[in-house]
Amino acid sequence: MEVATEARVFSGGEWLQLKADLALSERQADVVEQLFLGHSDKQIAHALCMSVPTVRTHLCRLFSRFGVEDRCGLVVEVFARFREQGWFDGCRQFE
Repeated sequence: MEVATEARVFSGGEWLQLKADLALSERQADVVEQLFLGHSDKQIAHALCMSVPTVRTHLCRLFSRFGVEDRCGLVVEVFARFREQGWFDGCRQFE
C-alpha cells in the first residue's frame, strides 16, 4: 500500500527566502504554508495547535495585508510575488 505524501510548492530555501521577502511573522508563514498544502481552517488549526477562530484571524489579517478577499486570492498573490522575485531553488533567475 502506497502512502501519499504532501507535495510542497516551494523548496525549503525558497520558502525561507519568500517568507523573509514578504516579512511574514512566523505564525502567518505557518498559516500560508498550510494553505499551500490545501488544508482547511480546521486542518490548519490542528496542525498548528491553535483554534479555528485564531486561524481565521490570521487569514483575515493576511487578506487585508495582501489586498485579497479569500484564501485562493492569497495563494495566488503569494505565488505571484514569488515569481516576481525570481527565486527558484535558491538561485535568482534572470531573464
